[in-house]
Amino acid sequence: DPTLSARENAVRYFEKYNKQKRTFEATTDQLMQTQAEIEHLESISTFLDIARKEEDLAQIKEELTEYGYIKRHFSGGKKQKKIISRPFHYLSSDGFHIYVGKNNYQNEELTFKLASGNDWWFHAKGIPGSHVIVKSEGRELPDRVFEEAGALAAYYSKGRNQDKVEIDYIQRKNLKKVPGAAPGFVVYHTNYSLVASPGIPVGELE
Repeated sequence: DPTLSARENAVRYFEKYNKQKRTFEATTDQLMQTQAEIEHLESISTFLDIARKEEDLAQIKEELTEYGYIKRHFSGGKKQKKIISRPFHYLSSDGFHIYVGKNNYQNEELTFKLASGNDWWFHAKGIPGSHVIVKSEGRELPDRVFEEAGALAAYYSKGRNQDKVEIDYIQRKNLKKVPGAAPGFVVYHTNYSLVASPGIPVGELE
């Protein structure tokens, strides 16, 4: 602005810079929050496809209610019966117990309560899906167990209709929760990978 001094122009540009910087920071935060919300909703959509029974849907409804996507309906003081949904439970060809989460709550519980440090965790890479836990019981897993757990992780994911799905797997002790994130969201760095065909190659237990 030729009507202003050099100093006044500098102050004007600095104020303009600060305003744009604040806008950029606010927009970046909103973008990150929106992306996290999209990922959360995509995971719930995937679990709706996985659900088999009424109790499976009830637990998904509870998550949608907790995060404000649907309104909670009060029953006029009557205590509602709690509907319990349990993870899928399989037995590998070599006798290892495998657990598969049906929703984000179960993923959280399997990974951070049921699994111990040396148990193995499987998940479809980069897409929503179930946490698959193999209880190692202090033993080394045969290659076939990794393949079977990988097939389950592929089947119980958004990629279940694909021919092949890339699967990340890692020991439970190398997983961490994402601070402030929805249940079942984890971070890890030194994982292994395999490619699996979606399917249920093992027997299901009650």
